[in-house]
Amino acid sequence: MNSQSRSIEDIIRADVTPALGLIGRKIFTNPEIYRAELDRVFTKNWLFLGHESQLESPGDFFTNYMGEDPVIVTRGKDNNIHGFLNSCLHRGMKVCRLDAGNARAFTCIYHGWTYDNAGNLASVPHEDRIYPNKLDRQKWSLVKIPKLQSYGGFIFGCWDEHCVSLEDYLGDLKFYLDIFIERALGGLQAVSGRQRYECDANWKIPADNFAGDDYHVPWTHGSYMKLGVVSDQYIDLPCKTVAFPYGHGIGDISPGGGVYEADLAIAEQMGPEVVEYIKASQARLQKKLSAVQAKIYAFGHGNIFPNLSLNDFSALWPVGLYWWHPKGPENMEVWQMILIDKGAPEAVNQMALAKFTHVQSAAGAFGQDDSENFEQVTQATRGVIAQQSSFNYQIGLGSVIDDELQRQLPGEVGPRISEHCQRNFYQYWKDCMLRGDQLP
Repeated sequence: MNSQSRSIEDIIRADVTPALGLIGRKIFTNPEIYRAELDRVFTKNWLFLGHESQLESPGDFFTNYMGEDPVIVTRGKDNNIHGFLNSCLHRGMKVCRLDAGNARAFTCIYHGWTYDNAGNLASVPHEDRIYPNKLDRQKWSLVKIPKLQSYGGFIFGCWDEHCVSLEDYLGDLKFYLDIFIERALGGLQAVSGRQRYECDANWKIPADNFAGDDYHVPWTHGSYMKLGVVSDQYIDLPCKTVAFPYGHGIGDISPGGGVYEADLAIAEQMGPEVVEYIKASQARLQKKLSAVQAKIYAFGHGNIFPNLSLNDFSALWPVGLYWWHPKGPENMEVWQMILIDKGAPEAVNQMALAKFTHVQSAAGAFGQDDSENFEQVTQATRGVIAQQSSFNYQIGLGSVIDDELQRQLPGEVGPRISEHCQRNFYQYWKDCMLRGDQLP
C-alpha cells in the first residue's frame, strides 16, 4: 500500500513512533494531516492568548489566533475577561482588524452589524424593516470561546467545553512557571506591540525546538560562543530538561543554582540600585516559593503545547513569548512579545529590551539563526526521497537519571542534552491526532 492510499491515521500510527525516537517526515508537509491538526490539536487543547496586563481597563482588547481561527479577547464593562471568534455571524467579515486598543463595541464594516465588547449582538442596521420575523440577537452573537481561564496573569482559551481544567493541563509545569511569575517585584507587564513575520516552516519544528533542544545551541548559535556570550562549556553545564503530560517541555533548568550569582555579578557592574533589585528578587522567591525554586531562580526555555514557546534566562532578561501560528503545512506566522517587571529599575528594563532586540527578536542573532533552520528543515523534508526517512530523536533514549536533584524536581527530568522532551511532544501530538475527540 503506497502513501497515497494510506489514511492519515495509518501514516501517523506507522511513521510517528516516539518510543523508538523516530518521527516520519510526512507529518510536517501533508495537507490532510495539517487540516486534521487544526481540529484535533488546536480546538482540543488550551491555547495561550495573551497577558492580563494587556487588558487593564474595561474596553481594552487584543486580537489573536487559535489555530487559524481569529479571536478577540476583551475586558468587558463588567470587568470580566471575554473571548470570541473575530468573525461576524452575518457574512463572516472580521469585526476587528486592529492588534489591540480600547472599544465599547465592534462594528462589521461589511453590513454594519455591531457587537458589544462582550461579543453580544447589539444592533443591526434597519433591523425592524428588513427582518419582519424578528432577528434573534442572542442566537447571532459572536461565537464565544467556551473555556477561558488565567494562570498567573496568563490568559488561555479552549474551544472544547469538556476539556480538563487549565490547572490540570499545566500540571507540574506550574512549579517552573511560578518562578518568573513570582520573581517580578511589581508584577509582569506586557511591552506594547508585538513582532510578527512569516516563516516558511511547519509550526511543530520550532515548538519542539523550544521544548528541550539544547543540543543545537553550540552549532546553530556558534557565533555567540566565539564572542563569549555563550560559554564554551555549554554542553557540560549541569542543567536539566523536563517533560510533562500534555506535551509540554522545558530546558536550561539549573537546579544547582548559579544563575542568581551570575545576575548579581552583572548587577554589581550596573550599580547599587540593580544590586538591590536582584537581591530583592531572590528574597521574594525565597519567601513565596520553595528553596528549590528559589535556587533555580530563572526558568530557562520551554514550550507549552501546542504552540507557545517562552524563555526567561535571568531577571535581567525579559520573559519572551513566541507563538507559532499555523498558516498551512509549510507556513506559519511567528508572533513575539515580551514581559518585563513593573517593579524593576529603568536600567534593568532597558537592558531587557536590548537583549530581546539583539538575541531572539526577528532581527536578533538567535532569531535569524533559528528561522533559517526551521525553513531549511521544512524545504529539505518535502521531497519524495526525503519523506522516506524519519527524523532521529534518539538522544537519551533509554537513559535513566537517578540523583537527588531529580527527586526534588517535578516532571520527567533528563540531562541537558536529551530529546526526551521532543519525544514527549510528539507522543502527545500523536495521541491527539488518533483520539481526535477529547483530552483524557
